[in-house]
Amino acid sequence: MTSGSVYNGLYYAGRDKFQVQFRVTGHGILEFDVAERGRLEIPVQKTTLDLIGDPGTTLQMRWSTDDLRHALLCNQPALLNELSALNLPRATLTQLAILQAKQRKSLKGETHRVPVYLSLIAAFFVGGYFALQYSTPLLADLIPYQWEQKIGAFALENYRLGKKTVDDPAVIDAVNTIVNRINNFDDADIEYQPAVVDADMINAFAFPGGYVVVTTGLIENADNPEQVAGVLAHELTHVIERHSMRKLLRHAGMGVLIGIVFGDVSALSQLIELSAQLDSLSFDRDQERSADEGAIKIMSAAGLSPKHLATFFEKLPKADALTGSIPQLFQTHPLTDDRIERVAQATEPEQLFAFAMDWDEVKRRVKRPEAAHASGK
Repeated sequence: MTSGSVYNGLYYAGRDKFQVQFRVTGHGILEFDVAERGRLEIPVQKTTLDLIGDPGTTLQMRWSTDDLRHALLCNQPALLNELSALNLPRATLTQLAILQAKQRKSLKGETHRVPVYLSLIAAFFVGGYFALQYSTPLLADLIPYQWEQKIGAFALENYRLGKKTVDDPAVIDAVNTIVNRINNFDDADIEYQPAVVDADMINAFAFPGGYVVVTTGLIENADNPEQVAGVLAHELTHVIERHSMRKLLRHAGMGVLIGIVFGDVSALSQLIELSAQLDSLSFDRDQERSADEGAIKIMSAAGLSPKHLATFFEKLPKADALTGSIPQLFQTHPLTDDRIERVAQATEPEQLFAFAMDWDEVKRRVKRPEAAHASGK
């Protein structure tokens, strides 16, 4: 038996997404048709249920098959009401009751927040195009850190699809040690979450919210952990100064970000698509100069010589000559002689610090085939 209610939702199958209409049977089966995939019938009790978006009113139902992750998103409150009335296992009904209570509370609270949002929206769009182009730094600073975390989580999830990540304890511990050293001296209240991706490209970058990606190519081409620390101090300065958010604002526009506030499913899907470009978008000269200065400040405070960063910068053109291709870090962070010289001439720390790790062993372990595994994210 199928209910007469038809719900609109977004269905994700890995990287692919589809606008769908679905129903729920009396036995708790989600039924919908997907172009090129045919009819799908998914038991609700076999999915992982959660509320997403801000203020947390969109129901997300996730499940996995052998080779793919799936999700069905719907922001219609009536769906939770119908699911809660079905004869489902006790554990599922308990979870639905918790989500239903949260959704009702969020919807009730939203009535008080709407006037504030509308005022912000009006302010954001005053001046239209010119306000967006020339007020991006100000707008980026107005974005709450919690929004950045959600955006960064989406971006990282999208980036990691189909890629292998390294889970060798020695490699992970080494990267965490480097990131923690930076975290202790960056004067920022950000919880960094590093990940090592198995890729030959020489690259490292940080998504909004502190999600850090380091490639095995960067580790293999670094002479020591201090060079990696310099690169990461530069990348994390981009996050601290919200350069990534400015890039996203320029390419996405405020409409997408405002849609997130209201739990707009279509806005979330657009953001996922746009955030996939963050790792390939270049920063401008002022942002690169600012990130260099931030890296120098962090490294000096942490007892790390800025010359390590300058030395690594010098390696990038050499890698270009050897491989015949431009390193990814060079493409997204254009280097100039004056940048390298400015970092190289930075004042040395009064007391130098050196990481106590066997860097050659770390580099050896990232090359092992068993060090990496395919990521579901």
